[in-house]
Amino acid sequence: MSSARQNWFQMGTFTLHPNDDIDYPQPSMRCYAKDMWSPDTDIYEVDDGMVIILDIAGITRDEVSIVVEGKLLSVSGTRREPDIPGKQSVHRLEIDFGHFQKRFRIPADIDENSIEARYENGFLYLRLLRRDSRLILVE
Repeated sequence: MSSARQNWFQMGTFTLHPNDDIDYPQPSMRCYAKDMWSPDTDIYEVDDGMVIILDIAGITRDEVSIVVEGKLLSVSGTRREPDIPGKQSVHRLEIDFGHFQKRFRIPADIDENSIEARYENGFLYLRLLRRDSRLILVE
């Protein structure tokens, strides 16, 4: 869980329906990290290498940059805050906006030239394939 998700403070109250006896929680607003956020990420080891999944909903594939420099994989992009016409006040803010950058050190057995990327339903899937191993016979 990102540190931004751990910092909450209360802001106002919701109006309860007159026939409701349920005590609803106070709305909240998250304190944002200045200028950067970090998408939630899962990393799996699979038969032929690794799969990295980043949750970047709300970002188009054209707004994502993937760069490999040696054994360093960098993923970056920007999620823009939506324009809400007629917005008067805020009751809850939990979605991070702005620029993000995530870096991963590529393991030695992964071929950095064979990385594949796919963007689907708000998730960026990176597939990192292992180098082909071969048996060397000693004569």
